[in-house]
Amino acid sequence: MTIAPFPEDEPDRLEALKRYGILDTEAEELFDSIAKIAATICDVPIALISLIDEERQWFKSRIGIDAQETPREYAFCSHAILDPESLLVVTDASIDPRFRENPLVTGEPDIRFYAGSPIVTHDRQPLGTLCVIDTKTRELTEQQREALRHLSKQVCANLELRLARKKLEQLNEAKNKFFSVLAHDLRSPIYSILSIAELLVDPDSRLNATQEEEFKKHLLNNARVTSQTAENLLGLIQFEEGRFNFDPQTVVIREILSSSESSLSGACRSKKIDILTICDPSITAWADPRLLQSITQNLLSNAVKFSPLCNKVILTATSDGENVKISVQDFGKGIKANVLENILTSESSYSSSGTAGEHGSGLGLTLCKQFAKRLGGNLVLVSEYGGGTTAVLTIPAREPADG
Repeated sequence: MTIAPFPEDEPDRLEALKRYGILDTEAEELFDSIAKIAATICDVPIALISLIDEERQWFKSRIGIDAQETPREYAFCSHAILDPESLLVVTDASIDPRFRENPLVTGEPDIRFYAGSPIVTHDRQPLGTLCVIDTKTRELTEQQREALRHLSKQVCANLELRLARKKLEQLNEAKNKFFSVLAHDLRSPIYSILSIAELLVDPDSRLNATQEEEFKKHLLNNARVTSQTAENLLGLIQFEEGRFNFDPQTVVIREILSSSESSLSGACRSKKIDILTICDPSITAWADPRLLQSITQNLLSNAVKFSPLCNKVILTATSDGENVKISVQDFGKGIKANVLENILTSESSYSSSGTAGEHGSGLGLTLCKQFAKRLGGNLVLVSEYGGGTTAVLTIPAREPADG
């Protein structure tokens, strides 16, 4: 018996197989129908949709046998995937040097005839085969061969549809969660605004000057939160719909940071937080000013939000000539490990109250991550629960060579 060698690009092939999430799933009528058609057209008792992983061939659909899988070294299909462009036909396995000692030939299911058409993805990776098997020797007509080839393409098309459906379901689930969090976090500041406004205009409230001034501050802070949430939501929608005008240019980093600091001066005064900025005035980067401003302002807003009263935030910018790194470090409560793992994904929409009870939607970090990617950069968070958080934005220092 000859054991088939691994394809040259085996790691890429296995990665392609895994992305479909098909292994060890329940039977599905779409795939079973294809196997049944193949068995009928080729007039054989056995038809399989066989997928080859590291150690086995696993059958997504099986007609005529009970086994769900067999060892990879026994698989005829392991030979078939070595040539993704061709149909492997074995007319009599009992005399074929590659298969005559194979346990699937010398024992159950007593294979004599085999024909396998590779299931090939759009990126040319063979996942396995649609194969037909008989316990007696035989040949296939050219029409049967052609039908088998077309049916194997249908298997791959159904895999793509299945993957697309799964991604759509995940997207819908993420969107539902996203808007649920958004609705929750908008409700709180809006309710506060309404409550405070009603109190301020109530002639019977009998507020003294100090109380009135305090309520006005709460009113302003809640209005700012609602405004920032609305801006983030609008930006995210525009960005995802491709309506966000992208205009990269050389920007002076210190100017962007100063503008972000200025926008948070009220919040910093309220919590007595100092922003310590370390940035050489000569540092420039290649970026869309509006996107970069939005990122730095959101990151700085988060840092102030989660900083204890009478504390500081360190804002640093450095450049090595190729990339500019902007870091925003706070000394707040930090982020738990299980939250940190997913906090930058659109699925998380994570939100929690700040150290002074500030509200937010979790939209900011989602927006920052997407904007950073659009700028050709990256955003990472480093945090230890109880030890503060540092957000590090990396963007190109100059225009890419390809324009």
